[in-house]
Amino acid sequence: MLSKKMIDGTELVVFDMEWNQPFSGKTVSNEIAVLPGEIIEIGAVRYEYSDGRLNRKGTFSCDIRPVVYKKLHYHVMKITHKTDADLKKGIGFEEAAARFREFTEGADLLVGWGNSDPKILKNNLKFFGLDDHLGMDFLDLQPIFSVFCGQPGQQKSVEFAVDYYNIQKQDIFHSATADARYTGEVFEEIFNHNKPAEVISAVSSSSVNPDMPTEFSFTGSDVDEAEACFAEVSDKILICPLCSRKLTGTINPFRIRKSQYALLNCTEHGDMFCRVRAKRRTGGKYYAAAVMRFATQNDYYLVASKKEEFDKYGSKGAPIPVPEPAPETDE
Repeated sequence: MLSKKMIDGTELVVFDMEWNQPFSGKTVSNEIAVLPGEIIEIGAVRYEYSDGRLNRKGTFSCDIRPVVYKKLHYHVMKITHKTDADLKKGIGFEEAAARFREFTEGADLLVGWGNSDPKILKNNLKFFGLDDHLGMDFLDLQPIFSVFCGQPGQQKSVEFAVDYYNIQKQDIFHSATADARYTGEVFEEIFNHNKPAEVISAVSSSSVNPDMPTEFSFTGSDVDEAEACFAEVSDKILICPLCSRKLTGTINPFRIRKSQYALLNCTEHGDMFCRVRAKRRTGGKYYAAAVMRFATQNDYYLVASKKEEFDKYGSKGAPIPVPEPAPETDE
């Protein structure tokens, strides 16, 4: 997605959240079912970018008292070290949301580790009858770190990144306040250890607008052969799902085995990742399952690596290694 380039004076907020969730198997009303997780903590650090560095401007921390999922899920209790008693000490979500909006006012970019936090935040805002428009781009720092640590495409934890840069561990992980601080310090180190222009380029090409759809999926009609799946949707994947403009190929569609990949460009909305898979129904018919989304660092790496495999081995892909037989042993 086309996004603003970081320049001197750009302000960003690195944030993290913890949320409680319903117990599996427990029946909830339709009104509550639309809330997959209820936020119980928000932590954030505000930065200003200047001359190749991130400079801290302030911190935010807030515990929130849940009103829907009042009893901690055992998994949440295990990773956050919170108790049911802790949940009663927080403030209401409406007040917490107002404070967080005040803290982020005027910022250009939200930054998190993983892409789930903006979705949960918007979900909670909407559930509680508040404006769910965030009004700034969002950057998932996790794939950015993977690129700069030399392991693109791999998902790494915040703790792994903290250890990679030898950042001092002062607090336990899986506290929103601590994880926001750790994520911010990792972002600082990414700038400190790399050319700022390269970091800014990666940030600009991976920031997305959380207030608009970022992923689109559709299926093709039933066909008799797997080969026909790709032709059946070949025109659809060349149209931007947002503005219907004709997409041009940054990396044109190519197929490996039963999947087709492409990196396409919209002059209005930027690069889009596309993957089409040939799937088979129970009755024997085939159909195309297509996914298009605004490209991020993981998508650039995935398409580039698949294209390298295609150029070397063709549509059959790299030979699948055959496991060596176990050595015979005397009984």
